Amino acid sequence: MNKKFLRNYRIKIQSLSNNIHEYDFEFNQDLIDFYSDENELKDVSGICNLNVSKSDLMLEVLFKIQGKTKLVCDRTLKNFTYSLNSEKKILFKFGEEDDEISDEMVIIDRNKSILNMAKYIYEFFMLEIPIKRLHPSVENEDNIDNFVFTTKQKKEIDPRLDPLNKLK
Repeated sequence: MNKKFLRNYRIKIQSLSNNIHEYDFEFNQDLIDFYSDENELKDVSGICNLNVSKSDLMLEVLFKIQGKTKLVCDRTLKNFTYSLNSEKKILFKFGEEDDEISDEMVIIDRNKSILNMAKYIYEFFMLEIPIKRLHPSVENEDNIDNFVFTTKQKKEIDPRLDPLNKLK
């Protein structure tokens, strides 16, 4: 897949003043497919609003993600649309070399001029997808009665057994 679309998720951090800046990034199935070959998500779409607060020592980035995707229910195998709203924060501290300290703190080279947010948008979106995917119509996940299927076939009785039925 072509990497050109990743340019849409860049922030030029050296030209930012020490202030609060706001960015909006739209994402879709292409972003998910770029980072993952084995995903079960279909028709992904969403928007990520970034609030970037820059100081001399670090960048504080607040990700507000709103999106939706189509999932398949684990129990009923019905397709349904799953909507999500998420807020995550990452601190990018300026240092000598790039290093990821934790989920919420990343050290970036102080000479770095561009920061690409695509990977973080992808990761935060994927973290919000539930492991147990249940269709919204399944109200009580412990209620097995929702999943009993009946057939409307009549059992044909072997005519040789008719004399036995008369004995009842």
